[in-house]
Amino acid sequence: MKTQSKTYQIRYNTISTNEDERWRLIENGNEILISDIVIDGHTHTTKDWMPEINDYKWHISCDGHCVVKNNVAYITTIKEESVFVRHVLKTLTYRFFATLTTITTALLLGASIEVSSLLGLGELLIKPILYFFHERVWYKFIKVKK
Repeated sequence: MKTQSKTYQIRYNTISTNEDERWRLIENGNEILISDIVIDGHTHTTKDWMPEINDYKWHISCDGHCVVKNNVAYITTIKEESVFVRHVLKTLTYRFFATLTTITTALLLGASIEVSSLLGLGELLIKPILYFFHERVWYKFIKVKK
């Protein structure tokens, strides 16, 4: 059974002097104070109206599922369904330009149109598969620290 994801808002707790209450994790108006937050996935900022202060506040927000262990919130966000389609489209457009580059380079180096076209065709059939799996490995396993 699939559980419903929730929207979480995250704000730094500016009034706390305690490391265990450094972050404010807010879900549907309920707030808990925690020491750290680990988010696996997409986040965005939101400008939310706060009636208790009669003003707007900015939050880091994400949709997903949260588990709190040892005063640390672990949020797993909902993955974008369009990521797979994006990778396929990116692969196809990249392939078009790369194949055109191979054919043009072969022609400029003196190869005949037949040889240049065969090189382009061979590359067109092999490299999209390699690139697609390369892209998926990077997306799934390689985490770049910012």
